[in-house]
Amino acid sequence: MQTPLDTTTIGAFAKPEYLPIRDWFDLARQTGGMSTPKTTHKYSVDVKKNKNTHEALFIRAAKEIIGIQLRAGISIPTDGEVRRENYIHYHCRHLDGFDFDNLEHRTLRDGAYETVLPAIRSRITHTTKAYSSHDYKASQAVSPKPVKFTLPGPLTIMDTTANCFYDNRAELNAALAATINKEILALVDAGCSYMQIDEPLFARNVKDALDFGMEGLERCFHGVPKSVTRIVHMCCGYPDHLDDVNYKKADPLSYHKLSKCIDEAEFDQISIEDKHCCNDLGLLEQFQYKTVIFGSVAIASSRLETVEEVVVRLKAALNHIDRRRLVIAPDCGLGLLSAKLAEAKLRVMCKAAKII
Repeated sequence: MQTPLDTTTIGAFAKPEYLPIRDWFDLARQTGGMSTPKTTHKYSVDVKKNKNTHEALFIRAAKEIIGIQLRAGISIPTDGEVRRENYIHYHCRHLDGFDFDNLEHRTLRDGAYETVLPAIRSRITHTTKAYSSHDYKASQAVSPKPVKFTLPGPLTIMDTTANCFYDNRAELNAALAATINKEILALVDAGCSYMQIDEPLFARNVKDALDFGMEGLERCFHGVPKSVTRIVHMCCGYPDHLDDVNYKKADPLSYHKLSKCIDEAEFDQISIEDKHCCNDLGLLEQFQYKTVIFGSVAIASSRLETVEEVVVRLKAALNHIDRRRLVIAPDCGLGLLSAKLAEAKLRVMCKAAKII
């Protein structure tokens, strides 16, 4: 009998209403567009000041979201990023050098949307105790299966903050990578066995990815033992809101341009989207060493896929890659979806993987 295909999720889930923070997914659902961070700053700062007060709520939310995944059949769940008002800025709040009070206006994602961002106004350093070990242990304590922990990548942090200090982008990338490495090594000490760095900006900025981004990823994972699964997620970008057919996503051909460097890089698994962009599956043949986490359900569409259509695509993918190096997942995080729809999509996905 063949070993069943592993299934996982990528990161974000919709936050339960009882949590004391809101994130950009919440406001996107309410307003039909991407929020600015101004609205979420108050919530996240209050949580940091009153962490003990809210800890039980975060644990409750992690348990609920992990439960959704386990009921659906997911073999490697995440905590749904329940503590983060923004999965990038949450990390930045734990660093010196960022200004969250005097925000800067920027246009992001190749003109996809405008917002105001925290600014880098001095040298980036990580002088506080790592937050990841606490967050991971709290989530793992309510999960019978190993929980994957997710972190933003250096290039993606650079694109989602305003650099007002560094003249050299490669130097900034290296400084941010060092802070991520500190969190990752804390996760190793805490016993985490699945660690994922999110770098959607690789698909949008192939030149930076090749010039210094890959080196930044290797800095992030420096010192991680072979017993830990090192994962990098490279989607083509979140839309402004659910069913936004005009959102300007990254060119999926970027995967082909990056494939050689990805396959040679010092990490174990690469997560790509496929449901939205429907890749030329010859791409999978470019990965001779990497396990591919294959996006199989759409994260920005209210339409529920059928088991049959997912099965057909997975069978096609297996014509190009060994099944031992294929993991099934949604294209990206599920933060735009209701809990009910997210669970339904995961059930479809897991049932298809089980059939395969």
